Amino acid sequence: MADYQDRLLEIHGSNMFNGYHVQRAIEFARRFDMTGIIFHANDIIDRAIKPDRYFPPNESLLKFNNRDGDTKNYKYYLSNIIDRITASGLEFYVEVKEIYYPYEILEVFPQLRKENGAVCATDPFWWEFLEEKISEFTRRFPKLSGIIVSAGTRESMVSLALNKCTCERCRGYDMDRWYQELMGAMFRPLDRAGMKLIVREFSYTADHQFAMVEAAQKVSDRIVMAIKKAPHDYYPTFPNNPTAGNCGPLEQWIEYDCWGQYFGLGVFPCSVAEDMKERMRYYREKGAKGVMLRTDWERLLQGSTFNSFTLFNLVAGAMLSKDIDTDLDECYRAWLDYGLLSPLEYDTVPQVPCRPKNPKALEVLRRFMQDSWRIQERIIYVRGHVFNRNAQMFDRYFLTYFIMTVQHTRDHWDRGASKKVEPTDENIDIIIREKDEGVELARSLRSYMRPSELGLSEGVERYLEFLLDAYVVYAEIFRAQIITAMYIRRAETDVDFIEKALSSLSVYEDLAKRLGDLVIGKGYSNNVEYVLDRNRVIRFRDDCRSVIQGLIDRDRNNKGECS
Repeated sequence: MADYQDRLLEIHGSNMFNGYHVQRAIEFARRFDMTGIIFHANDIIDRAIKPDRYFPPNESLLKFNNRDGDTKNYKYYLSNIIDRITASGLEFYVEVKEIYYPYEILEVFPQLRKENGAVCATDPFWWEFLEEKISEFTRRFPKLSGIIVSAGTRESMVSLALNKCTCERCRGYDMDRWYQELMGAMFRPLDRAGMKLIVREFSYTADHQFAMVEAAQKVSDRIVMAIKKAPHDYYPTFPNNPTAGNCGPLEQWIEYDCWGQYFGLGVFPCSVAEDMKERMRYYREKGAKGVMLRTDWERLLQGSTFNSFTLFNLVAGAMLSKDIDTDLDECYRAWLDYGLLSPLEYDTVPQVPCRPKNPKALEVLRRFMQDSWRIQERIIYVRGHVFNRNAQMFDRYFLTYFIMTVQHTRDHWDRGASKKVEPTDENIDIIIREKDEGVELARSLRSYMRPSELGLSEGVERYLEFLLDAYVVYAEIFRAQIITAMYIRRAETDVDFIEKALSSLSVYEDLAKRLGDLVIGKGYSNNVEYVLDRNRVIRFRDDCRSVIQGLIDRDRNNKGECS
């Protein structure tokens, strides 16, 4: 018996609407004995369902012709794809964020928008609408196995977590009641159809996280909880998710990211298999029975594990979830047997997977993937805190500490963690040493990685040569950015650091040039340009200079007042 009974491959990007990519995912899932495929798009249900109750066919055709045609197209596509997936012996799930709705609904029901322009999150219409939408979806696609929903996120069109409506009902609405009503509206039609409702505990704060678990328990003990491997998001440096093992009678699935939203976005690949193995063992002991392995990200086009060395993480996730005791060397061998692929090309450009001809490639590439994580842990994290914008370097000062201590804070789950990145003398020294280690590790890759000796295809060898150069610049940029950020933060309360902050800006011109020389005009994929955008380096420098000038002016004004 497998250690995890549900082992699902998740497609989160627009490639779910590309038949070539989906067929590739189906073949991978069958090859590695996975049990299902997930299409994760916030509005995937609304793309295929109007619903007819609110948009009767003739009225829909005459009043909303464009959307009428779009929904028809998606119905045919999803029906065809679901048939292909289920015929392969795999289950099919959709994953959404609710509440989502077509904009036309506000024309039909204008009372949903209140005087301040906000859409009311507590109008009883939403529960009727949601139940009708889900019910029609289950009738239209009877081979569906279930729906996975995020209810506590700020990323849906209507959410109590980010409700801007100021009506009397909204001001006094109970969070637990709102979650129960949303889950109930989805659970009832799914349960009638014999399908599952899986509720994600994905949220930005610990109180919202546990509120969803409590609400799900009150709706039905047949709801499944989907729990991210770390609280809030897929950060490898964060602790285990405390939701696991605290879901009462609810079944638990654990979510993992294989591509690298917070570890290189496939451009700078690294192994998270070691982390995955430890967490899978931990969560199995907490009673988890399923895993979801994410292969891409909704906000980027033309990239996934299927054109990256991070395919290794997907291979390892599939093998470990079936047998947690699998030796990781077996996973590395299975990855090389599948073949290497380059992110310098678009995801939907067919590549012939490269199987290295040199037997030593296994040892070299295993060391590289493990070292790559050690580098990223030291450059795009700061003492375990997130210090990147989805693998991008920063383009303005505000984001540095905002991301570390507010948006992606550890404090909800690691009390007082933000104190470790305050710019005290001690912390500044520790953090600079951490960055120096990361830069040196990046430079050391060439001491053992010689792509021309590994028996690789021309495309993969070209990618590795590019990577060895790019990694050093990437590391140096993050080192420079945290030093500038710390000095500015300190200068806000200690004017003696203004000059240090100003002096730290001198390195960015050269760093931007080196980065541009590696990327501009090379014909690489959009994802390479996304992660390695030289203009972000220049904008960061210019924004920091403006912030520093503001501090200089403030200090000058303060001295003038004192005199």
